[in-house]
Amino acid sequence: MQPLLIKRGAEADIYIVEWNSKKAISKIRSPKSYRHPDLDSAIRKYRTMHEASFMSAAKSAGVMTPFVYFVDPVKAEIIMEFIEGQNIRDTLTPDICYKIGRCAALLHASNIIHGDLTTSNFVMNKRLILLDFGLSYYSERTEDMATDSRLIKEVFTSAHIAVRKAFPSFVEGYASVAGRKKTDKILENVRTIERRGRYARMT
Repeated sequence: MQPLLIKRGAEADIYIVEWNSKKAISKIRSPKSYRHPDLDSAIRKYRTMHEASFMSAAKSAGVMTPFVYFVDPVKAEIIMEFIEGQNIRDTLTPDICYKIGRCAALLHASNIIHGDLTTSNFVMNKRLILLDFGLSYYSERTEDMATDSRLIKEVFTSAHIAVRKAFPSFVEGYASVAGRKKTDKILENVRTIERRGRYARMT
């Protein structure tokens, strides 16, 4: 089958392709003409390897991610499993929010910060699958974990305001893995980030 472009992003393009007679996803980081070619190649190579590494690390942490079939650093391409399922932004429920909380806590227990924890990056296929680790990084800082949690809270309260108890369900899921003490510490940091944001808007 011919590659089918399904998403053109600022950093990468996503295609449906065939890999060993199976439907797969190809993520290719496009060259940027505003960068020196050698620097651009090095950046795209690094980010490609970086993302593939974090997908593997998330699996080790207990979070489901697409299986990586092949990585081509020179082409800046990751070929990965095609996930059949619904994007949860269209089918969000308190139970799914609880599961998102568990995913976040499992990542944070391994000091993995997702960096783009939104409902657009989750697909439900019997189990919850987390996508797009392009912005992920390692950190032990509570504030970085709170930043992940703050982002999903913002998504819940803006795009999914009709879902009752979305963020409280996320918090319960998080606490089921992390424990109440760590969860409360994360939430206090979330509130600090929110206060900082309100102050910045007022000044």
